[in-house]
Amino acid sequence: MFRRLIVYLAVLLFPLCSAAQAVRVVDARNGSPVAFAHVKVMETGAKAARYFLSDEKGYIKYALSRPTAFQVSYVGYQTFSDTLKPGDKAEIRLLPEVFSLDEVVVTAQYNPGSADRSLYRVNVINQLQLRRTAATDLSGLLRNQMNVRFTQDASLGTGMSLQGLSGEHVKILVDGVPVIGRLNGSIDLSQVNIENAKQVEIIEGPMSVIYGSNALAGVVNIISKDIPSNSLTANAGTYLESVGIANFDGGFSLRRGKNAFSLQAGRNFFAGFSPVNQGRAKLWKPRRQVYADAIYSLTLNRVNIRAGLNHFDELLLVRGSLLPPYFEKAFDNYFGTARTTAKADLTTRGPNPFTMSNSLSLYRRVRTLYYNDLTIPEKTPIEYDTTGFGSFLSRAMYSYRSESGIIGLQTGYDANVEWATGERTGNSRHDISDIAGFITTQYQPAEWLSLQPGFRYSWNSRFTSPLLYALHVKAGPARGFTARASWSRGFRAPSLKELYLYFVDVNHNITGNPDLSPEKSKHLQLQLSHKIEKTSYATETEARFFYNDIDNEITLAESGDGSYTYFNLDHSRSVGYSLGLRSTLYPRFDIRLGYGNTGKSNRLQTDQQVKLYWSPEVTSEVTCRWDKIDLHLTAIYKYTGKTTRILMNDDGSLSEGYMDEWHNMDLTAMKSFFGKRLSVNTGIRNLFNVTNIIAAGGSDGAHSSAPSNIPVAWGRTFFVKLSFTFMKNDTTGKN
Repeated sequence: MFRRLIVYLAVLLFPLCSAAQAVRVVDARNGSPVAFAHVKVMETGAKAARYFLSDEKGYIKYALSRPTAFQVSYVGYQTFSDTLKPGDKAEIRLLPEVFSLDEVVVTAQYNPGSADRSLYRVNVINQLQLRRTAATDLSGLLRNQMNVRFTQDASLGTGMSLQGLSGEHVKILVDGVPVIGRLNGSIDLSQVNIENAKQVEIIEGPMSVIYGSNALAGVVNIISKDIPSNSLTANAGTYLESVGIANFDGGFSLRRGKNAFSLQAGRNFFAGFSPVNQGRAKLWKPRRQVYADAIYSLTLNRVNIRAGLNHFDELLLVRGSLLPPYFEKAFDNYFGTARTTAKADLTTRGPNPFTMSNSLSLYRRVRTLYYNDLTIPEKTPIEYDTTGFGSFLSRAMYSYRSESGIIGLQTGYDANVEWATGERTGNSRHDISDIAGFITTQYQPAEWLSLQPGFRYSWNSRFTSPLLYALHVKAGPARGFTARASWSRGFRAPSLKELYLYFVDVNHNITGNPDLSPEKSKHLQLQLSHKIEKTSYATETEARFFYNDIDNEITLAESGDGSYTYFNLDHSRSVGYSLGLRSTLYPRFDIRLGYGNTGKSNRLQTDQQVKLYWSPEVTSEVTCRWDKIDLHLTAIYKYTGKTTRILMNDDGSLSEGYMDEWHNMDLTAMKSFFGKRLSVNTGIRNLFNVTNIIAAGGSDGAHSSAPSNIPVAWGRTFFVKLSFTFMKNDTTGKN
C-alpha cells in the first residue's frame, strides 16, 4: 500500500518537476504561450551555445543552474535578449512587434542597431510584411510604397523611381552587393527575387558618400535570411496566379558546429498576357525564370566568414504576329538573360567591427531571332547578338566608437571596375573604373543629439570626380519627438549602357550617347516624427520634405518615331513632401496611411522658364489580425497621380508630356497551420482591373501597342501561395 502511494505521488508530481526544470516563453501582454520560438542559450563560462524550439505550450526543457544568457526570436515579436539567474522566474516575456522602428538595420550603419536610432531614415519591410504581401519579387513588394513610382515595359520589365528621380539614381543591393544589368535605365525589379529575404531596407535620400554613384535618390538593400540555428531545416513553396503565373521554390539549410550551409532555388513561369486578344503576339511577354542561391558560413572566435553564389537565368519569348498570306509563319525573338554573382565577406565581432566584401558579377543577355514555320513546326535562327556586362567590387569598412559613445568613426574604400562587351556595344570592349575612399565621423555631445559629417573622394578612369560631402543630424527622441536633417552633394558618371549601348528590336529603339556629361547634384532632406507606445496601442506620425537639384541630369528622351536617346538636361529639380501615420491597436488592427506630393521641373534649354509639375500619391495598408489562430486580413491601396516624361520633337528640341493617374488595390488573407509550419496566402491583385493608362504628348515609343497607351498592370487576378517549413532542432550544445 505504501509503495503504491509513492508511485501515485510520483506520477502526480512529475509534471510539476518537469515544469520546474523548464523555461517558458509567453506573450508579454496577455500571457499566452508562444509556440515554436527560436531560443539561443549561453551559460556563463560555456564555450558553446545551445539551441531550442519552444513546444506548443511555450516550454523549453532547460534548468537554470547558473546565470544564463537567453536570446529569443519569433516572427511578430521583438527579439528578447537578457540574462536569467537561478531563483528568477523561469519565464521569458516577448513584446509583440508593433513597428519596424525596433527592427535591427544594417545598411550604412556603424553597427547593426534599431532603425529608430539610425541617423538615416530607414524604412524596414520586415518578415511579417513580406509574408502579408505574398510578393515573390521586388516589383510586387515595392509597388505600394510611398515615394516609389514605377516605369513598366512589357518586355524589359519593371523599373522604379524614388523621390522623383529615375532608377539610375537608386542603388539596388543584395546583401550590400549592387545588382547589375540595367537596360532601360533601371534594374528589372521582376528579376530580383525576394523568396530568401529576411527584410528589405529602404533609405530615401542621398547616400553618395557611403555608396557612391547611383545612390543620390537612395538605396534599396535586400537582406538575406540568416542560416537558422537548427541543425536541419527544409522548405518548399508554390505561388499560382490566375494570369498564368506558376512558381515553385524550395531549399534547405544545414548547421554543424562552426559550419553552416544553405541552398534556395526556384522556377518561375509566366504565360504572357494581353488586355485584348492579339493572337500569339502578347503585350506582356511570356517568360521563364530559374534562380539558385547558395551560402556557406564559417563562425570562428572573433571572425565570421560568409561566401555566396547567386545565379539567375531568364528566357523571354517575344512572339511575332502571323505573316500573310497564309498566316502560318512568324518571326520570334528569344531573349536569354543570365546573371551570376559570387561574393565573399569577412566580418569581425566586437565593439569596433571591420568588414570586407569582394564580389564578381557577370551579366549576359542574348537575343536570337527565329523564322518560325508553324506547319512543320520548325524555327530557323537568322539573327543573333549578345550584350555583356561585368563588375568587380572590393569594399572594406572599419567602424570605431569610443567607450563614452561620444565619438564614432567609419572609414573605408570602394574599388569598382565595370566592363561591357557584345554586338550591342559596337563589338568593342568598354570599361570604366572607380576607386574611392570615404570617411564619416559621428559626434554625440548629448544623448539626444548626433551629428555625422562625411566625405568621399574618388578617382574615375573617364571623368573628373569632385569631392563629395554630406552632413546628417539627428535630434531625439525627446518626449516622443525625433528630428532628422541631411544635406549632401552628389556626383554620377554616365554608365557604360548610357554611353555605348545600342538596343534596337521590333519593340525598342534605344541609342547610347558617348558625349554625355556627368551629373552633379545637391540634396536636402528634413524629417520630423512623433511616437507614442502604450500597452494596448502604438502610433507614429511623420512629416518629411526633400529637395534635389541636379545639373546635367541624364535621361531618355523620346522622339516622334518611337526611338529613345540619352541626353543631358540642362537642369532639373524634384521637390516633395509626405505625411505618414502608422498605428497598431493591439491585438486587432495594424494601420499605415500616407499622403505625398512630388514636384518635378526640367529646364530643357538654358533660357527656358522652369515650372514644377506636381504629382500626388496616397497609400494605405490596413490589417485585421487574429493572433491566436494566426489569421491576417490585409487591404493595400495606392493612388499614383499624373507624372511627367521627356519627349524629343521632330526638330530635335525637347518637350514634356505626361502619363495619366491610376489606382491599385490588393486584398490578401494569410493563415498558418500545423504549428506555423504551413503558411497559406490568398487574395486579389489589382482589384480595380487597371491595364493601360494614357500617355499624352507623343507615342509610348518603347512598345508596339496603341500610341496613347502605356501598360502598367495586367488587370485583376487571383492568387494563392503555399509555404511549408520543416525544422529539426539541435540540442546537443554544439555550435
